[in-house]
Amino acid sequence: QNGQVASRTSAGAGKASVSYSESEKKLYLYGFPDKLQGETVNQVGFYGYQAEEVNSSQDIETSLEQGNYRLVFVYMPLFRSSPKEEQRLIELKHRHPEQLTLVYVSDEDTFAQRLRAIRAGGEAFLVMPLDFGWLIDKLDALRRDIPEEPYHILIVDDDQEQVAYYAMLLQQAGMITSVASDPLKVLSILVESKPDMILMDLYMPGCSGTELVRLLRQHEVFITMPIIFLSYESDPEVRMEAVRNGGDDFFTKPVDPQYLISVVKVRVARTRSMRFFMERDSLTGLLNHSNLKEQLARELHRAGRIGMPISFAMIDTDLFKRVNDTYGHLTGDRVLKSLARLLQDRLRRSDIVGRYGGEEFGVILLNANSKNAKRIMDEVRKSFAQVVHKAKDREFYVTFSCGIASYPEFDTAEKLSHAADEAMYAAKEAGRNRVLTAAEYRTADTAGE
Repeated sequence: QNGQVASRTSAGAGKASVSYSESEKKLYLYGFPDKLQGETVNQVGFYGYQAEEVNSSQDIETSLEQGNYRLVFVYMPLFRSSPKEEQRLIELKHRHPEQLTLVYVSDEDTFAQRLRAIRAGGEAFLVMPLDFGWLIDKLDALRRDIPEEPYHILIVDDDQEQVAYYAMLLQQAGMITSVASDPLKVLSILVESKPDMILMDLYMPGCSGTELVRLLRQHEVFITMPIIFLSYESDPEVRMEAVRNGGDDFFTKPVDPQYLISVVKVRVARTRSMRFFMERDSLTGLLNHSNLKEQLARELHRAGRIGMPISFAMIDTDLFKRVNDTYGHLTGDRVLKSLARLLQDRLRRSDIVGRYGGEEFGVILLNANSKNAKRIMDEVRKSFAQVVHKAKDREFYVTFSCGIASYPEFDTAEKLSHAADEAMYAAKEAGRNRVLTAAEYRTADTAGE
């Protein structure tokens, strides 16, 4: 181990490593008219969902009995011509409450119709004409296969036997563990592995746990990280001193395994929630401006160390002021949320997306040169241009323009973002709804001169 990051394994990590966009995203449409079905299949496809027709409640039952999970959208006017199907769905939901999720789509928005849907086991109710932005919101909320990133715990202790024991406990609870046996190397390990919590011994050679926690709390980035002491020390004054110096809690060994796991889970979950709201844009859930810039600088530094290309894409929604003026700011917000969700779903798991400000977004494309980055962003651009947005009884489409700059052509975060911004505005001046790289923009600019 030698003080470096050691076993980063988890008993449940295999399942949790499946990304949000890679996991199965499937829904079934029951009773939908042909035109509505075709439109729904087309629109949800832009967000990575696969929609299929189901012909009868018997087909749903057969699938459930085979152990499959089914998310079914039911067109309620079907019950007028097939009243027995409503009772069949109620019975299926009663027999398979965990496997079957029912969403009812109605052509009437009345109290009676909504109550009918609830009594028929519906977990959501949508009204015609379908607003596909809201539909995707419901899909994301209802999906049960969205994995959570496993908790990552760093254990700082020079006692190898104790390290192995606590690492085993945490791994069996589905967490990832890293180990630092040399406290002098903890700082570099924290920067590289970014754990959610530290479990730390009090007595270690070269640097005590109390000294180490004081040192860590001097760095702003580690102020909110939970740090729990695990030690055989039972003197209440010593334990209190450790907490006063920056520890969040102090457990005297041996610790009840289930209690330790419960405390770790609760504290990490709370810290993740706090971090999410601190780092994220409130409308879209993407990284906010400052955290996107920090992430770009961090990834650029890492790319330089390992010799990996990076591209940065700047996106600006075309004629967005016209959308707000014509359809209202609430509709404009839904357009931005729709674009944010499309970026998250259609980009690679490794890519990092943030809201740069207003109607602008930024994307960090790891291990992608300008050619590959342009191909990726152009696919997203084409998909977004086909997404239908609705405001009351009106439908409209929105496009975006995108500029891309890449490392190593631009070797600092400031140069990357500035060049991508220039290319984005050049794309807008060239007619909007296009992707332009900094190299293309500068070549054209030089030719013009």
